[in-house]
Amino acid sequence: MTKDITNYMNSLSKEDEDLAKESILLLNKYRKLEERYTALFTLNQLSNDCANLNTFYRQVHHAIASIMDAKNFYIVLYDQVFATLEFVYHVDEKDNTPPGCVDYDELKGSMTCHVIETSKPLLATPKVVKQLQSQGKIKDMGTIGIDWLGVPLMSGGMVMGVMAVQSYSDSTRYQENDLDMLTFTGQHIVSAMERLQDRERLQKAVDARTKELMSQIREREKSELLQESLFRISELTNDSTIDIDKFYDMVHNIVGQLINAENFYIAKYNKNKDLLSFVYYSEQDEGSDDISRKFEPRKFSKGYTELVIQKGKTVLLNLDDMLALNKEGKTIKPDGKTKSWLGVPLIQSNEVIGAMVIQSYQSNVLYSEQDAELLNFVSQHVSTAIKRRELAEFERKTQELLEQQVKLRTAELEEEIKQREQMEQQLKYTASHDSLTGLPNRTVFLDLLNHAIACNKRRPEFQFAVLFLDLDRFKVVNDSLGHHAGDILLKKIANELSTIVRNKDTVARLGGDEFVILIEDLDTPKEAYDVAQRITELLSAPFIILEQPVFIGTSIGVLFNDTRYDSAEIMLRDADTAMYHAKDMGKGRYEVFDSSMHKKVQNALLLEADIREAIQQKEFVPFFQPIVRLSDNEIVGFEALARWKSEKRGFVYPNDFIPLAEETKLVLDIDFLILEKSCRQLKNWHVEFNRDDLYVSCNLYCEHFFSPNLSKDIATIIKRVGLNARHLRIELTERALLENSDIVLENMMALKKMGVKILLDDFGTGYSSLSYLHRFPIDVLKIDRSFINNVHEYNNHQAIIKTIIDLATNLQMATVGEGIENLADAELLTQMDCIYGQGYYFYKPMPPHEMSEYLA
Repeated sequence: MTKDITNYMNSLSKEDEDLAKESILLLNKYRKLEERYTALFTLNQLSNDCANLNTFYRQVHHAIASIMDAKNFYIVLYDQVFATLEFVYHVDEKDNTPPGCVDYDELKGSMTCHVIETSKPLLATPKVVKQLQSQGKIKDMGTIGIDWLGVPLMSGGMVMGVMAVQSYSDSTRYQENDLDMLTFTGQHIVSAMERLQDRERLQKAVDARTKELMSQIREREKSELLQESLFRISELTNDSTIDIDKFYDMVHNIVGQLINAENFYIAKYNKNKDLLSFVYYSEQDEGSDDISRKFEPRKFSKGYTELVIQKGKTVLLNLDDMLALNKEGKTIKPDGKTKSWLGVPLIQSNEVIGAMVIQSYQSNVLYSEQDAELLNFVSQHVSTAIKRRELAEFERKTQELLEQQVKLRTAELEEEIKQREQMEQQLKYTASHDSLTGLPNRTVFLDLLNHAIACNKRRPEFQFAVLFLDLDRFKVVNDSLGHHAGDILLKKIANELSTIVRNKDTVARLGGDEFVILIEDLDTPKEAYDVAQRITELLSAPFIILEQPVFIGTSIGVLFNDTRYDSAEIMLRDADTAMYHAKDMGKGRYEVFDSSMHKKVQNALLLEADIREAIQQKEFVPFFQPIVRLSDNEIVGFEALARWKSEKRGFVYPNDFIPLAEETKLVLDIDFLILEKSCRQLKNWHVEFNRDDLYVSCNLYCEHFFSPNLSKDIATIIKRVGLNARHLRIELTERALLENSDIVLENMMALKKMGVKILLDDFGTGYSSLSYLHRFPIDVLKIDRSFINNVHEYNNHQAIIKTIIDLATNLQMATVGEGIENLADAELLTQMDCIYGQGYYFYKPMPPHEMSEYLA
């Protein structure tokens, strides 16, 4: 075509020739412009058409090569943060592609770095290169070319890289329009590059997360498999019915799912025979004959299995470790084919009984610490299984012996069953009957009484009564004749009561000396009165116990049914109240319950509550009655007597609160309260009147002496007060000496050791047993007022008093006469050599302030 145009031009005139040349130039410009627009359109489609940046860079190169000479072309990316350059695309006739990321400083002075630093396009002709070199802005680097054309790739005002072309031939020179074209192209490809980079980063992030998730899934699957496998091993261990060889094989299969266990064996060590036996093995690379020889029982030697047993710890070895152990002389020489060896001990009751081993003959199968941990866990179950099988064998042998004994034991058991049935019947009877008398007990009586109440609710014409009996002098029998005599008496009374009542009536024993009778189907109250009267008369007569006549007597409370009663316990309570009322009325009689008795009980409850409150408020105070020496009427000490100054009740006399206090045991607290206040007052008198010769004597209820802590409690009080123990006297009655005599003696000895003197109060009125005067450490006998009152008028009283004084003198005890009311009695006691006395003739009991005035 060019030849045709040339011929055509030669045939034209000068004017036509110029016009034709101009047309050809316009045609060439149009073609170049069309090529550029085609290239730009191609570049614009690349971001959507290209799957990755590598393809994109290659397509960019082809597009630019279509509009200019671009045989030598590269794109380099600049990382400002890390100061690195990366040639992401590079095609060059002379130079090789720089590998990876290059430090910016390594290429500093290059035309690429110059474009980055200036952020401007550069057309570097030889002339421009010399000029820049002379200015020190660039330096020779790489193969020297003819023209170099580079443009910055800008993003957000920052240089992100450079796109460049260069030529090594004079036939290929770049012009300013090439620079403009490359600059314009660079602006278009930046946004496409960023989109592809974002897409590629997103894809990498997705791939990384996918890889991470897949790894987690694989780890979870592996963990689940491990957990399931360990659970299966635990189940196998607990199943004693599985044969031991089958157990080993199943364990091997489970371990093989988690670890490469193609070569696996279990060895047992007999310490007594020093023998190693291979109870299970599986080997892959040798013939059956070789395997059998390899795992024959052998004497304990220097094998790797023996090393595990010796150490009692896990042993993990590679070939180098095995060679090192052999060199040290600890083991035999390895066979060379074993690449990894792992053995764990089988431990039973802290003793190594064998080992479990896996080994690998492949270089790519090496065991790790994680494998060792897993195999160690499995070994524990194998040890347990071996132990259980040994126990099972022992049980089998003992079972035979046991079966031989079963027949003999069966006969014995049959006899025991018969005896047990008899015992159960006896227990049922015992649970419902009193063990001493054979009468129904409280539980049975309450059931019968509740049944009677229910019958009365259904049939009001059904009448019944409850008799509550308490023996009046039963304690005297126990204390004087002993508990055995008391038991005999209770049995006789139970028999007599059963004969007095009708067959349909019920006699029961509640406990101690208390009996109750349920009389049913009464026609009139007189029937109940008749029964009560017969019982009263029966028990007023003497009983012969241990060949001695015993007079006992009884107090009976009678209670008839009433619609207000819904509970057997309430009826029993009111019958008990009536019984106590009979005692208060003189004993040896019966009383019928009425509401006034209940009122009395309520009053007693209120009094008890007030006494408890008074103890809390410390309302109880001591009154002091002087004790004088009869020879000169000089005061030597005081007896402290409890008095109650109540905020609610005013002054309460002892007879109004002492009996209830003793019954409820509140007297124990009152005694200690009086004791401490008396000691404190005496201490004050010692200081105030310089009379440290005075002492105070305090009464203690008998049950104080039954407590093992009595001496400690008194020691605490006198220490708190600061009183010397020799200034304290303790008074007790004869009753305390008759019960729990051992603990009473211990307490008295402890008090004596402290320096406290012991006084026996009301001597002559109690049981008057002389034996305890020798046994117990008593310092003083107090002669009861009943002998002393007007003693000058009664010769027999004088004889008793003289006997007591002479007895005390012989036993080196002092005597105190109580209740001296006149001069004649005082003089008579002085003549009888009674040392001390007290009573209204000398002084009445006085509160502390009055006694202080007198001492002053």
